[in-house]
Amino acid sequence: MNLSEHKRILNLSVYEDNLCLQGFDFIAGIDEAGRGALAGPIVAAAVILSRKDSFIEKINDSKKLKEKTRNELYDKIKDCCISYGIGKISSKRIDLIKLGNANKEVFRNALCNLSVKPQIVITDALSFDSEIPVLPIINGDELCVSICAASILAKVFRDNIMKKFDEIYPGYGFNHNKGYGTKEHIKAIKKLGFCPIHRESFYISQLYQESFFSENQ
Repeated sequence: MNLSEHKRILNLSVYEDNLCLQGFDFIAGIDEAGRGALAGPIVAAAVILSRKDSFIEKINDSKKLKEKTRNELYDKIKDCCISYGIGKISSKRIDLIKLGNANKEVFRNALCNLSVKPQIVITDALSFDSEIPVLPIINGDELCVSICAASILAKVFRDNIMKKFDEIYPGYGFNHNKGYGTKEHIKAIKKLGFCPIHRESFYISQLYQESFFSENQ
């Protein structure tokens, strides 16, 4: 690892280092993937890194990484972390309890699947009810190495789910768009209608209608 990369990761570890100085040894970073998608689940990951584990070369917010790098880091993080947990909530459940509640529920699910109980949880700005103290950090997925690790696990895990759904429900381009509202995906919905993994809650239906009308004026 070169010096500039070492310094970058040091900067990503400032929040965790400060929490360690306050006596927190087990810090869980948590993040989700799929919140803004039109189809598929929301997936959350919770990750507890040891201090030495945080020095994983190239680790970053998943949105800043290429797919190949994310996949490589996915395996490294799982192999070296103290514990990780994955939570998943289906599109039907999202429709039932609404998006905000679903996001909080999937966070709790991920925490429940950790084999080691954290002393504190850090999130990318979102607070939620938990018996464990929660520290929301604005832009946490860009500032905290633990949240970066969680974002990578959540993103890769969900992408793999969407690739399988692409085989089950061909024609929507899930292999490429991962359920997000790309032009390709909107065009497929117009042609084929919703499939069982689409979120048919009101805000999704409205988004579809607005896109349809704006493109056909």
